Amino acid sequence: MHNFEVFKQLLDAIESAPIITLFRHVNPDPDAYGSQLALKEWIRYAYPDKQVYALGQGERSDEMDEVDDQTIANSLAIVTDTANRDRVDDQRFLLAHQIARMDHHLQIEDFGPLDLVDIHASATCEIQALMFKQAGMNIGPKAAQEMLQGLMADSQRFTITTVRPQSFEAAAWLMEQQANPQQAAKFLFSRDYSTFEISAFIASRAVKKGAFLFSVVSQQDYLSRGVSFETAKSQVNALNNIKGIMIWALFTQQPDGLYSASLRSAKVAINELANQYGGGGHQQACGIKNLDVRKLTSLIEQLEQLAQNEN
Repeated sequence: MHNFEVFKQLLDAIESAPIITLFRHVNPDPDAYGSQLALKEWIRYAYPDKQVYALGQGERSDEMDEVDDQTIANSLAIVTDTANRDRVDDQRFLLAHQIARMDHHLQIEDFGPLDLVDIHASATCEIQALMFKQAGMNIGPKAAQEMLQGLMADSQRFTITTVRPQSFEAAAWLMEQQANPQQAAKFLFSRDYSTFEISAFIASRAVKKGAFLFSVVSQQDYLSRGVSFETAKSQVNALNNIKGIMIWALFTQQPDGLYSASLRSAKVAINELANQYGGGGHQQACGIKNLDVRKLTSLIEQLEQLAQNEN
């Protein structure tokens, strides 16, 4: 079924549902937050009498809601920016009597009749903007701002290979809906001094192996600078834009002592390798959790070889 047909069915489901719960993936990035909170703001804007809740943990947890299991069971659950069920932050979404999804990752699982996935989009927020635009709907400035932030972040300011003409079409329409790109850039890319410190530390600790560049950060490294694990692991692009580097990676020690990997590539497909370690994502931007030292060492060796083969 065409995505717009699925979107129209999703709109009908939202209109019929008295309660809507919104979910996204663990360790949320701006596209996960943006697509989730944009829907919340639009539903508030369009249906002020509906109950709508955004659920999950993360840096914007103060904007999340707390609800009981029965509320979720009585709701339409919408999952955004998530490739598979196991990566949904709050697994209680499975209690919902109806589940929908909006996503742009490679489609690992089918979420059912209301599964709207476009793997060619640069962001889930891009999909949302294009769908609302095609439907001829107004979404309100708060929802538009969240979508623009997610789109700008996941497209890395419209610079990566997944950016397409529709990405700019979505951004233009969001500006017509009163989204402000300067405000979005300030929200996304301004950082406090402690974040600057950990980013500079990550760059200073970088190890170059051929066309592969990486940095390993311990708990002590980021906690001593007053930075959370989530903030530290998000600084992978401290290693970006280096001539001759095909793949770059940040390995951040988790609170439990294992390591999280944030992998990026200029043009090499790295998602299949990430899948081998239980991770996933896009072809050129992936994440992996729960790596012990042995797996970490093995992954570094494979990334070095992969970068060399494609150089």
